[in-house]
Amino acid sequence: MRALQNGLASLAVALLLANTAAGATYPTTTAASNNNADNNSDNAADAPRRYIVELKTLGCGERVRARIAAAGGGLRVARSFDHELFPALSIECDSGRCDADSLARVLGGDGAGSDVAAVYTPSVMTLRLPEAGPSYADDAAAANYTFHGVTGVEELHAQGIMGEGATVAIVDSGVEWTHEALGGGFGRPSDKIIGGYDLVGDGNWPSSPATPDSEPNDQFGHGTHVAGIVAGKSGQFVGVAPAAKILAYKVIGASGQSNEEMVIEGFLRAFDSGADIITASVGEKGGFTDSAWATVASRMVDRGVLVTVAGGNDGEDGAFLMSNGAAGKNVLTVAATAPDMVPAYPFTVSFSSGLNTTAERQEVGYSPANAAQGPDFFPGTIANWPIIPLTLDPAVPADACQPVTTPPAALTSQSILLARTGGCPLYTKQTNLAALNASYILFYQDNATPYVAPTNRRGQAKIAIIDAPAGEAIVKALRASQNSSVTASFDKETTRFVGLRDANGAGRPAVFTQWGPNYDMELKPDVAAPGVRVLSSYIGGGYKVLSGTSMATPYVAGVAALWVGKHGGRKGGDPDWAKKLAVRIMSTARSAPWVDDLSGDVVEDFLAPPVQVGAGSLHAGRIFAATTTLDFEGRKFALNDTAHFEVEHAVQITNTAAAAGESVTYTFSVEPAAGFNSWTPRGPGEPSFGQEAFKGYFDFKPQRIAPDVTLPLPLTLAPGESGTAKFTFSPPTGVDQTQIPLYGGRVIITASNGQTLAIPYAGAAADIKTVVPGSFARVAGMPNMVTKGDIPIATKSNVTFDLSRDVQDFPLLVVAVTYGTRELRWDIYEAPTAHNSTDGAGPDVEGEEKDLDAQQWEYPPIAGRKGYVGSATAWSGSGTTSYFDPARDDDKDVYAFPRYNLPRDVYKQYINGSDDGLAGGNENGTGTISKIQPGRYRMRVAALRPFGDPTVAGDWDVWKTPVLTVLPLESPATNGTGVISAAKRAFRPRL
Repeated sequence: MRALQNGLASLAVALLLANTAAGATYPTTTAASNNNADNNSDNAADAPRRYIVELKTLGCGERVRARIAAAGGGLRVARSFDHELFPALSIECDSGRCDADSLARVLGGDGAGSDVAAVYTPSVMTLRLPEAGPSYADDAAAANYTFHGVTGVEELHAQGIMGEGATVAIVDSGVEWTHEALGGGFGRPSDKIIGGYDLVGDGNWPSSPATPDSEPNDQFGHGTHVAGIVAGKSGQFVGVAPAAKILAYKVIGASGQSNEEMVIEGFLRAFDSGADIITASVGEKGGFTDSAWATVASRMVDRGVLVTVAGGNDGEDGAFLMSNGAAGKNVLTVAATAPDMVPAYPFTVSFSSGLNTTAERQEVGYSPANAAQGPDFFPGTIANWPIIPLTLDPAVPADACQPVTTPPAALTSQSILLARTGGCPLYTKQTNLAALNASYILFYQDNATPYVAPTNRRGQAKIAIIDAPAGEAIVKALRASQNSSVTASFDKETTRFVGLRDANGAGRPAVFTQWGPNYDMELKPDVAAPGVRVLSSYIGGGYKVLSGTSMATPYVAGVAALWVGKHGGRKGGDPDWAKKLAVRIMSTARSAPWVDDLSGDVVEDFLAPPVQVGAGSLHAGRIFAATTTLDFEGRKFALNDTAHFEVEHAVQITNTAAAAGESVTYTFSVEPAAGFNSWTPRGPGEPSFGQEAFKGYFDFKPQRIAPDVTLPLPLTLAPGESGTAKFTFSPPTGVDQTQIPLYGGRVIITASNGQTLAIPYAGAAADIKTVVPGSFARVAGMPNMVTKGDIPIATKSNVTFDLSRDVQDFPLLVVAVTYGTRELRWDIYEAPTAHNSTDGAGPDVEGEEKDLDAQQWEYPPIAGRKGYVGSATAWSGSGTTSYFDPARDDDKDVYAFPRYNLPRDVYKQYINGSDDGLAGGNENGTGTISKIQPGRYRMRVAALRPFGDPTVAGDWDVWKTPVLTVLPLESPATNGTGVISAAKRAFRPRL
């Protein structure tokens, strides 16, 4: 099932009313867990009562702290960011006493200008676990493993460019500096790992207190793998910039979890350390440009630090799913492609012509099938067994794609069958070869199919892959003479790696690489790099093969380190160097092919779109060779959707050739990439609960969708001269806008000196706000609300709030958002006075329902005005359990709605439970919490629509409910007033 079906957000309506005051809105992100730096008592993995309050200046801090003290103990400073780049306080609210608006009002002050610049709700960070993997004779020889051939890094290494003088800060799970590939030392100028810091310690944070220390020892493995890609070097492999220095900031412990505050702290420490480059391969689904982390990272780029962030590994779930930090406007967001070589294990092949007694021996790489415990190696007892080809034709197009019943004459129980891939799936070949009863089969790659990790689906024979040159060399050697023989011995260590060539797979986008754009149509990702089956260092002193954008991202950081080692970076005095390098990295990238998700085949005549691979596949050689540069603002053209279409775009071009160089003339053309329909609309006549949802990658069908582009005339520039090229775009026509077609391509700039540069562009050929009928998912009967015993609210619209374990009589709402929403509100209003039924036995008569928005909406709503009672609150344990137990759970641990920046198709769960207060309900912003009294109420559950204006009622997707009647509960659970105590209210979500 796709993420939409699995990502329904279960929201238990909380009728404990959080009164909110008027005030400005601020950029925010989804609720999160945060570590408490000021006192380490908060260890929860999810702490939604946390807010990051950014201050206008560092000088505002004392005044804001005084206001926190004056709030009477309801607010607590959990962490301070005393940094001029991001002056901020992490505030913990007691008993749900605040939301973003009320905090901004209370802490901002009463003067002419507020001391508060922004309020964010920080996100949980989780390592999205990468996928794990673990003469004729001369032609067969295994290559030394490297993943640098397709990127041009090998060429730079040959020139002696190794990254010496560059410093890369890695914000991750720490590093095992004792590893042979990482230098074996820590903290000295002569070491590869010259420093860093452990922000979380070696315990079980966040389930136990953080114990920071000065040594960022890796317990998880991810950071060590990343460090090896950046700068590792051993007999097994060489990283991208082996002479660069590394700073390691550990923000992830053994659990693989972190939070946005911890990541920001790591970034700020890295910034202060003087790092040229900061790289991070952490995050969760986001897609909003202005999260706290994305904001901090973008500011660092403005200040002369290159930042690379992983795009994410949920590519099969479709478009509009960029991760949170990767959404940052100025950071380099990285997608993953395949390299031209994959790690393999060595074995020995002996070639004998029959004319001499001495066989020629070569080491060959093979990739065995994966078993439950790891690679299913061929046993070491195989010694000098003959290799028997199914056919002596090395170009056979469909070897074993039909049943084979007659074995080669020389095939015995102590020989190895050799067959060629291609023409049909590998498991089909296994089935067709089963009758031969071969115990071991080697498949050699054909010249068209990329490497696919073998899986032994039949189990009758051990299987493995060797590359095309090796297989062809074996076949040719045997065909050359009837006296020839080729034998195999699996006598090599399985802890050592060699290379298996994969020229057909090189540069293909990874299936898992996450798709953009951002929800505001900012073009993301920015560039792609090798991230499939990458070998690197790992904890325990060994090596591991992993796949993910987590691997591609440090690759880009390593290439940046090569540049810094050659040309200088942050210490060079040019504050714009990082932006200039980012432009070079993007503009020199090469286009990538469109790959069908189901078949794995390249679709001819279609290129991968920028919302999948950004500008294309990184090429380090072209970065260094380019003698033309583009300006930062012109590095990509975000065309937006049709309602917000950006017609005019421009780029400044500079001929950076030496003064003695020749003038260069630039001409312009367009290279369209594949377009595709990203959205499944509800068909005509379908019921209200149709199938509106974003398509998954497996449903994408490439098609030609291209805008009209008016290109500038050729531009001639002398050495050192700059000029501006302007482009005029018109939206594509002849498309089905109801399916939100996404399109893109590259503007190609061809220089008369033979060099080319490219600028990616992308847009949506639809008015997204019009096409997406609302933010709520209309899938599987959602939204839905039930009461006690799963009774629909339309049938039973009254509750008693008896929350004993056996009863739990409360409303239950289940929702999901199909398009990321800036704000999810849960507001409570007084019900209309006119009503036919006063006993709460049923819902309002349809004709008596009032249009709440038309009569009552104002933003933000203010308690006591226009019938507004307050907003809902939810229990902070909602994310970890589906049941509130009054005897066990803390009924005062709640947080307030609204919630902000919810990405699409992400499971969220909210359970109510407290009677405490909320800061901000009256004119001075101090506010109270009120218990829900018996009576009739209207719940307004609403999500802000794409590109919506929160002050406009029609820009909210409102799910209207019948009037809810709260009945008195006369029982020991009451508080003496006959009204159920808020402490006894809880909600058990059901999906």
